[in-house]
Amino acid sequence: MPARKPAPRKPTRGARRPAPIPPPVHPESGRGGRTERGVAFRRHTMADQVHGLLRREIVVGHLLPRTMLSEQELSQRFGVSRTPVREALIKLADETLVEIYPQYGSFVAPIKLAEVFDSQFVRESLECSAIERAVERLDKTQAANLSAILQRQRTLHRAGDHEGFFAADEAMHALIMEIAGHANAWRQVENAKAQMDRVRLLSSRNVVKRPKVIGEHALIVDRLLHRDRDGAMAAMRTHLRGIFRSVEILRASHGNYFADE
Repeated sequence: MPARKPAPRKPTRGARRPAPIPPPVHPESGRGGRTERGVAFRRHTMADQVHGLLRREIVVGHLLPRTMLSEQELSQRFGVSRTPVREALIKLADETLVEIYPQYGSFVAPIKLAEVFDSQFVRESLECSAIERAVERLDKTQAANLSAILQRQRTLHRAGDHEGFFAADEAMHALIMEIAGHANAWRQVENAKAQMDRVRLLSSRNVVKRPKVIGEHALIVDRLLHRDRDGAMAAMRTHLRGIFRSVEILRASHGNYFADE
């Protein structure tokens, strides 16, 4: 009788460190499948996840301008190989959020002032048009939602939660676009304002800045509720142009965060 082949050993518990970013399963690779298509899908999805995490940390200011980004350290931190990290950094460089210098290293890019001002132009053009339409379309439920967001911002300010405050800020502007009947247009705004958001988030840490923003938001909501089209547009325009003053203040205290070109 031929000798039985020994059963394959199960991997010992703890032999591999679990990755913080779990690899997704490709829907067409089957259970445990390792087709070339499946492996490629997992790798690119992993790069997308690393990209999303790093992008958020750059925009919210956890990774400050000109911070060095080590591929090795990032791969260890996320529990992935260096390939998805490298792919994520290349994508961030395409978005002008990272600068890559061959043979030297990768760094968080400084805030590009030209892109900040372009973003402001896009926002003012779209959001002033949106609020003009929102005045005509606003209903009672939407009015209550706007007031609730404004109250949430006040609560988050008192709690010192500047990231939550920023999220509520975004929610208010997105809701106005939705009331105007152009919810999808908010995506266009979001895609255009990464550099602008870096300024806004750094500014939101200033305890003096947040009450000013709340006051501007309160005026916008008040003019909307009173169906004052010209007043609402003027309040929105003044609010969105506040980014210019924020840039001046930050450049005076953190000039190395910015690049003129």
